[in-house]
Amino acid sequence: MTMKQRENNPFKYYLSGTQIAITVFASVFFGYQLDKLFDNEIYYITIIVSLLSIFYTLYGLIKDVSKKK
Repeated sequence: MTMKQRENNPFKYYLSGTQIAITVFASVFFGYQLDKLFDNEIYYITIIVSLLSIFYTLYGLIKDVSKKK
């Protein structure tokens, strides 16, 4: 496989989407468990942890995409 074929490979975008989905799922699960542990009626920790993980993942994705150009 040549270098140009590797750059145009759509598989890397599937992996990016999978990484985002797994990160969001794990952070929501972790935040929900913490909210249950602290007996919160409104899921503040879930919201905060999931938003932080989404921003972190998007930052990494933007950094990775802009680096390859």
